[in-house]
Amino acid sequence: MTERIAALHSAAPFELLDCGVLSGVTYRHLLQAGLEVDYTGIDIGEAAIADCRELHPQARWQQMSVTDLAFPDGSFDVVNCRHVLECLPYYETAVREMFRVARRTVVICLFQLPREPEVLLRRETANGYIWFNRYAPGPFEALLHSLSESVEIVDVTADNGRNRVYFCTKRSA
Repeated sequence: MTERIAALHSAAPFELLDCGVLSGVTYRHLLQAGLEVDYTGIDIGEAAIADCRELHPQARWQQMSVTDLAFPDGSFDVVNCRHVLECLPYYETAVREMFRVARRTVVICLFQLPREPEVLLRRETANGYIWFNRYAPGPFEALLHSLSESVEIVDVTADNGRNRVYFCTKRSA
């Protein structure tokens, strides 16, 4: 994923919004690739943001939901979302928000490959409920195509399994 972002934006500094930062793994990969990136990372988890601020104080970290992004339209060259959509009650609001704040590129990585039948699961944990969803490819990919000039779908082996990455070029206004 980082290699593809590097190929698209290697010539100049670019602004990237990373949705769902975990431990700042995408930020570290971007730095290791030698990219000049103006990075903003968001996560709904307060602890994740606190950890990232401590590990990487040079980047911007904000506690925020991907379903309600507090940024103006077209704020970022790239919006990256890795392993987040499957943990939401549903994806449409988040996807629309990512496209709203993107200028050029939206990258979405799913660890639950879309396939039939769609499975929407809500599990109770000690910290409340979590979602662990697998979406049907038809409606999900139709939404991406409706918002994009082009969509490239790449299956990659990562994180001890297969991931599906969608590289979307935002449709011009």
